[in-house]
Amino acid sequence: MAQADGVDIGRVIAAYERGLVPLAEAEPKGKSRRNPEAAGALTTLLGDDLAMIATKIAPTLSPEQSDAWIKVMCIALADLPGRVTREAATSALHRPMKFLNEVETVIRDEAAAITIRHSVALRRLRQLADAIAWAAKPSTMLPDDDVSSEPISPANIRALSRLDGWPEFKKMGLATGSFTQEQIDAVLSEPVEQARTT
Repeated sequence: MAQADGVDIGRVIAAYERGLVPLAEAEPKGKSRRNPEAAGALTTLLGDDLAMIATKIAPTLSPEQSDAWIKVMCIALADLPGRVTREAATSALHRPMKFLNEVETVIRDEAAAITIRHSVALRRLRQLADAIAWAAKPSTMLPDDDVSSEPISPANIRALSRLDGWPEFKKMGLATGSFTQEQIDAVLSEPVEQARTT
């Protein structure tokens, strides 16, 4: 938690959640939300990842065939978050595959494990945010300097003994060491006249 000092954890969580939005929502039809004329950054990068997989599996594909396959795969995988799909495609590059029709299944298998990791990370971020919020709450404890370390005077013991709650005060005082049973006995055994003069 000390490492989170100065970090706006709410913004970190919001950014993380935005990164886990399905690609079709983040970049509709593979286009940038900011500039609908331009290709979306994640879609473009996913296309590059898929191009490497296509080259590995079918190096003899023509550029037209490869481009068509990449476009179809980007649309087929658009229900997954772009960040997850890219990680899954990178992992899939290292998995043995013989045919292009295996790629989607392999990427989805990889994406399932990656999604779990991201869910755990997001849950931990939310727990950290809760812990920070809880730690920021004002303390209900009295500051140390508000708690007297002085022993209770005989006059105060006598005054407490006259209150209706004396049995409870006595238990608390004995438990906290504010006074001893000997002090109580001595104060309460004093004659009233002597107590008035002290």
